[in-house]
Amino acid sequence: MGKCLSWKYFSLLLSLLFFHSQFPVSSSLSSNSQCSALLHFNHSLSLDSYASLPFCENSYPKTGSWKEDKDCCTWDGVVCDNSTRHVIALDLTCSWLSGSIHSNSTLFLLRHLRTLNLAGNYFNSSLISPEFGKFQSLTHLNLSDSYFSGEIPYEISQLSSLVSLDLSYNFDPFSRLQLLSIKAPVWKRVIGNLTQLRELLLDRTDMSSITPNSSMMNLSSSLTTLSLYRCNLQGKFEINIFHLPCIQTLDLGYNLELEGSLSKCNWSSSSLKFLSLDSTSFSGELPDFIGNLKSLEYLDLSTCNFTGAIPTSMGNLTQIINLDLSYNSFNGLLPLSIFDLPNLFSLHLDNNQLVGPLPYHVVFHRRLEI
Repeated sequence: MGKCLSWKYFSLLLSLLFFHSQFPVSSSLSSNSQCSALLHFNHSLSLDSYASLPFCENSYPKTGSWKEDKDCCTWDGVVCDNSTRHVIALDLTCSWLSGSIHSNSTLFLLRHLRTLNLAGNYFNSSLISPEFGKFQSLTHLNLSDSYFSGEIPYEISQLSSLVSLDLSYNFDPFSRLQLLSIKAPVWKRVIGNLTQLRELLLDRTDMSSITPNSSMMNLSSSLTTLSLYRCNLQGKFEINIFHLPCIQTLDLGYNLELEGSLSKCNWSSSSLKFLSLDSTSFSGELPDFIGNLKSLEYLDLSTCNFTGAIPTSMGNLTQIINLDLSYNSFNGLLPLSIFDLPNLFSLHLDNNQLVGPLPYHVVFHRRLEI
């Protein structure tokens, strides 16, 4: 059996060497060659159920069902264009993949990919290869939770069709060390070239070399999600990001040395649903305009340096589900209108200097910490 498997693998290598010599990298591959490329990519990695821990609740080896005598367009995780039969999507999320992805990987021969999701695997601290920048048709790239390391290459900024880029949570969960970093020149190219971007997630990526001023935060107006949780951002954060017209999710939490204020934020209208500034150095008073965030469902301003009274306009946040204002220096009367918010489930106001009566009924219907 071992000899048969070895010969089968050797034959696959020979076929791959043949189509490498026959087709330039930029050329379209035949359907059979695409299948061979996928098989070789699969054989370059091993399957290990621990590779998808601890981030995946549900995982299974998608590539374990791939068979050489089958059309790869029918394989689990593979999607082909109905007319051209090109592989246009590869979703191997939480698939137990373990090993390294090198620049000569046959994965990079699949130049018609529009969606590539390798999240929730273990790629052994592989560098993100510059070859990723050659997927010119790519609209969605997700390499999160997969133990990639090193600097994000500037070639990522060449993916001008990207709508969603997720490189988040590439860190060692045992040492808590960040594995990925992005330098200022690459960041500037990314936000300058990826004008179609709607989702950008870089949580747990080291961004300490980037100054969060207006020139470095000139983000696409079409952005709906910006998640920079625990990125070592430092300095004064520009409020223009809060006014991006389409922004729905903004997470800047746990950037301990990130400074800023909301006092000058004039929210006349906003589509913002999720805002987290927890464990930052944001300070000052909350503006009455915060009550104009009528779509807001989650607001976490805990462990900051906010002062002053809690605006009564917060009673206008009728969609709010989670509200955390704990560990600040808020003072004055507690607005009772907060307790009548129809969707409020979780409320944290503890470790402030608030005064005033507490409605008796809320203790039995809300999670409350004051």
